[in-house]
Amino acid sequence: MQDVERNVLDGYLMRPEITMAAADGMRRTVPTHRDYFDDFLFTATAMAIGEGDGYTFVHACLAYRSVVGAELDSTPPLVPPAVAAVVSDVVGRFENRPPGDQRVPHRGHITRTQLDLAEEMWMTLGGDLGDGPNAAGARVHSRMLSARIADGFVHPVVGAHIWSDTPAAPARRPGSGHAITVLDDIAAAVRTWAASPAGRPEIERVILAAAHGVGWNR
Repeated sequence: MQDVERNVLDGYLMRPEITMAAADGMRRTVPTHRDYFDDFLFTATAMAIGEGDGYTFVHACLAYRSVVGAELDSTPPLVPPAVAAVVSDVVGRFENRPPGDQRVPHRGHITRTQLDLAEEMWMTLGGDLGDGPNAAGARVHSRMLSARIADGFVHPVVGAHIWSDTPAAPARRPGSGHAITVLDDIAAAVRTWAASPAGRPEIERVILAAAHGVGWNR
């Protein structure tokens, strides 16, 4: 996640009105476990939003388990224990290639059991609104990004830039709940922030309020 955020910040630095000092004020420090937890969900939901294939979920599970190791069952800072428990359970049950398990055609290097596990996680954390597992995965993606903003681990506009870029616009998923319908408003706020230097503090407050309205506790 920090690499993605740095790329966004680099983009803002290319604007003449964003100074190095201003960029310093847009940086945040993230607890190590929380950063890896968010990065796991960012990658593990990429397939659901059309930003990856089955291997992104496989890679996310393998990478997260290798990093957290014996601390898999611990709760990252400010993550609700119930949310952390779902992730630790899914990653704990993940197998790299279950014996006899067949790959799913046209979904990348992922087996049927692995895909079922991914969709179970998306539906559990994203909720079932009758719009299928991919939409549920998009809600998980949105909730993780909004929680990262709300918890103060990324500057509001840097986080909102990434959050609003989720390829799950309301026009595509009009019945997918507030975690999706809010994306158009966030995209508009990001555009306004870039164009209106004097109004940035207020726009950042609007983004923070929106992030608190999604997050993990909604």
